[in-house]
Amino acid sequence: MPELTQDPVISAQLQFANLVTAYLVYMYFAVIVIIFPPCSNTYDYTLPVCGEFPCYLDIPLLGIWDTVINSIIPTAIISIFSIIVLVRVYIQKRRLNQANQWRRQRKMTIQLFSICILYLAANVPLNLVIFSHICGLPYHFGADVQVYANYLCYFVTLLFPFVCLSTLSEMRKKLRWKGLLLFRRSQRIATINPK
Repeated sequence: MPELTQDPVISAQLQFANLVTAYLVYMYFAVIVIIFPPCSNTYDYTLPVCGEFPCYLDIPLLGIWDTVINSIIPTAIISIFSIIVLVRVYIQKRRLNQANQWRRQRKMTIQLFSICILYLAANVPLNLVIFSHICGLPYHFGADVQVYANYLCYFVTLLFPFVCLSTLSEMRKKLRWKGLLLFRRSQRIATINPK
């Protein structure tokens, strides 16, 4: 098998096959449980979120699969691999007998940690509440947290570009608060006409 991954064509085909397989598994799951659900969704219009849970989350196997595979594992993978990148940089510098100057990797470190914190802060509360409900905790436990955590997950997509841009010093210089268009003071030039 190691000689197969040395060939760039076969390596690319294996990567493509992995992506296609993951996509097909996800699409199969989505078609089965979302388009043709094995149960009937109920909607309570008196709640802040009337159809908060799809009915398939009440089926233990499907609920655990959806929560773990589609929520918990991606959040963990993003966080773990961000930290692994930092460890790899440290090990590489050590192996090459170079002094590890963290000031040079400060941008990367701040960016990776801020991405980790963004994903963890937004996804972990909802994942824990949903997973605990699936495992048998009463639904009233964490109901208040869940109402806010449902919307907090959407902020990851909105805040991700700003987290990445905030670590770029060039962008910070361009987007100083006093330089923004909204906060720019109008400069009036008074003209004096001689009589």
